[in-house]
Amino acid sequence: MNYLRDHTVLAAIVVVVGSTVLGVAGLLVTLRVTPRSLRSEDTEVKAAFLSMVGVLYAILLAFVVVAVWSDFSDAAQTSQLEVTRLANLLRDAGPLPVADRVAVRRDVLTYTRRVVDDEWPTMAEGRESPAAAAAYRGIWSAHYRLRPTTEAQRAFYGEAVTRINDLGQNRRLRIISSRSTVSAPMWILLIAGFVASTVFTYLFDFSSRTIHVLSVATITGLTAFVLFLIYALQHPFAGSIAVSPAPYVELLQQWGPATLGRP
Repeated sequence: MNYLRDHTVLAAIVVVVGSTVLGVAGLLVTLRVTPRSLRSEDTEVKAAFLSMVGVLYAILLAFVVVAVWSDFSDAAQTSQLEVTRLANLLRDAGPLPVADRVAVRRDVLTYTRRVVDDEWPTMAEGRESPAAAAAYRGIWSAHYRLRPTTEAQRAFYGEAVTRINDLGQNRRLRIISSRSTVSAPMWILLIAGFVASTVFTYLFDFSSRTIHVLSVATITGLTAFVLFLIYALQHPFAGSIAVSPAPYVELLQQWGPATLGRP
């Protein structure tokens, strides 16, 4: 399963093509072993039943796709908000004395680096990084040691403490998002509906076998693609379709060692 997440494009091709081949193979076997007279009976009843099942299954697929896409978008937004908090903390350190300013900014950038280098890989497995957690505590420790003396320093210090609390909330939500998944009962329902709706199309009598094969191949391929998309999106920080750490990297590039002491 980890291979499917880490090689998304290749895995999608294998899943879609494999499902399509199996669906067509099942159809050809069914056409061979069942008499045509049996498939041509009760066409209207079968069409009405397939229409009802198809609508219900389409609604279920749409619901799950929207749900996993919403979770994926929330994970990306949470990460962007966290980067914004980090950038604000770097700015809030401006009024501090040079030594404190450099120390605070260094701790913030250390945390950012730990998120990119350590925590992003661990989030692919739904875990936080101990190194990043320690770096986050280091930001608090740096602010515990501060003793603002001027009015401006006290104002920015108060804002910084608020932003650190918000940063902790964003961090926690980001880690929780890495653990999101579609439940096993839902997957069973999705796959069972996929198999049932595909097999039921075998029971119709088409005047042309080619059209029948193309119809089954199209339905099977599209549904398999949607199911794989659900699987890929349910893990926001894993695979080729994943939330990128690019905003964190850009922040590190903007705040190099030479910028730590600037007001």
